[in-house]
Amino acid sequence: MNILICDDDKEIVDAIEIYLKNEGYDIYKAYDGVEALDIVRREDINLIIMDIMMPKLDGMRATMKIRE
Repeated sequence: MNILICDDDKEIVDAIEIYLKNEGYDIYKAYDGVEALDIVRREDINLIIMDIMMPKLDGMRATMKIRE
């Protein structure tokens, strides 16, 4: 299973990645909504863990664009 973690706080992304990798998941990381959209277009992502307040493109708008 491919999981995308998206948050502008690198420490939070890294902490979540550690826990999920230990469970055997493949992890993709993004630090703003624009990066998240690029990854979703390129990769087969099964789950997204996304922060709401981020630079460039916030989590709500990124989610709406992904749903389109």
